[in-house]
Parts: sequence; structure tokens; C-alpha cells
Amino acid sequence: MSHDIKKNKLLKKFLGLFGYKILPKETVKTERLIESYTFSCSDLIKFLVNEKKIDQIIQVGANDGKSDDFLRNSINQDTKILLVEPIKSAFLELKKNYSDYNNVEFINKALDTKQGKKKIYSVNPDYYENYKKKYESNDVSWLTVLASFEKDHLTNHGIKINHIHSHDVDCITFNDLILQYNFDKLGLIVMDTEGYDSVLVKDFIENSKLRPVIIFEWIHMKKQIAENIINLLKVNNYEFIKIDKDLICFQHNSLFSKHIN
Repeated sequence: MSHDIKKNKLLKKFLGLFGYKILPKETVKTERLIESYTFSCSDLIKFLVNEKKIDQIIQVGANDGKSDDFLRNSINQDTKILLVEPIKSAFLELKKNYSDYNNVEFINKALDTKQGKKKIYSVNPDYYENYKKKYESNDVSWLTVLASFEKDHLTNHGIKINHIHSHDVDCITFNDLILQYNFDKLGLIVMDTEGYDSVLVKDFIENSKLRPVIIFEWIHMKKQIAENIINLLKVNNYEFIKIDKDLICFQHNSLFSKHIN
């Protein structure tokens, strides 16, 4: 038996101890093919926008408007949109990437449960070059996506602790955001806050009477936290669709619900 075969068998056994398995290359290729033909979050937003089911959208953690983002290519010039992004460099790129839209407001703040300043952690741009080889394309835009209130979130993604810097950001609450920008017809919230989604969803549901469609990342949540959020949403008449790493939450018997059931 060759050294490589022995090594692969040992790796499979090791991963198996933790409940993981290596998928065959053909399985991965097939999965990518199937995903290219299945319903996506972008399809959902296009449906809501085109069918005039929503008038207003808030995106929390908008980043640069391109990286790991399905909103920008799903909207039109009629829907009012608030884009919230706390990291200055990503915020400036965000404004550039939405320069053709006149229906968008940009907020260079973080969303939180109370107003004030809070420390946020991100990858120091001086070390971007160190992570280019992580992807074959040498793309480092994924690094700005990692910004988080928790330093561990970055180290868990392979960022060295001395490559992380922090600074204080201004925070705004959902209620103040809605009141300040007259978003009382909010139809959709798109959220990507690297593990903080559960806190913000809970805060929104408990402190607002609005019940829009909510899209948030479940992938960074521990099981108990995810279960608590789902139960809270169920009590508030929500149903769910999982698409990849996102959970689509919508009101039972809503116009959207009737179209998909």
C-alpha cells in the first residue's frame, strides 16, 4: 500500500472521530451543479421585489456590496434600501458599488441592541497579502467580511491574532434606524453579522411590531442558540426555508407564504 493511500485512510479515520467525512470529488462537483439550478436567496429577493411584495429593505453587514452578497443584483430602483456597514474601508467600497442607485441610503455604523460605541475586530489590511493563497484567485475581499464583535471569530477562520486590529464603532438600534429613516413599511431584513445575527434577530422581534421577511446566517450559531431563535420566531408566526448557510424566515399566511406553498 502506498504512503499516500495510507495517509488518506488515516485522515478519513481521524475526521470520522469528529463526525466529518471527505466527500468524493465527483460528489462535490455534482453538488455544485445541483446548486446552480436550485432556488437561491437572490431568486427570493427578485421575486419579492418584482411582485411588489416589499417596499423597504434593510441590509445589516452590507460589507462592500459584492463579496458574499446576493442583494445588489436582486433589486431595482423602486425599493427603498438602507445599507448598514461599520468598517470604513468596506463602507467606501460599498458606496462605489452602489453608485448607480439613487434609492439607497448608507449608514457607516454597526447595529446593536443599544446606541453608543463598541469595539469591533477586523483583519489589519497590512497583512492581507498573508492570506492571498487561501483562495486560488488571490482574492482577499473575504477578509473584510470577517469583521466581528468577537475576536475569536477571526482566529477561528485562521487569522493570526497579531494580524487582527480593533477600533470603536458607532452603534445604532433597529428601532432608531427605522424611526430615523422612516422605514415603517419594512418588508425585508438581510443580515450577515458573523455570529451576531441571533442577538439582532432577538432584539428586533422583541422590540418591534414589524414582521418583515428576515434572512440571516445560521451557520455560525451553536445549536441551543439557533433553537432559541427559531422558537422565538415560531411563536411570532414565522415559517422557515433553509438555503445554504442562510435561513429565510417569513410570516405564516403572508403573501409570500401563499405563493410558495
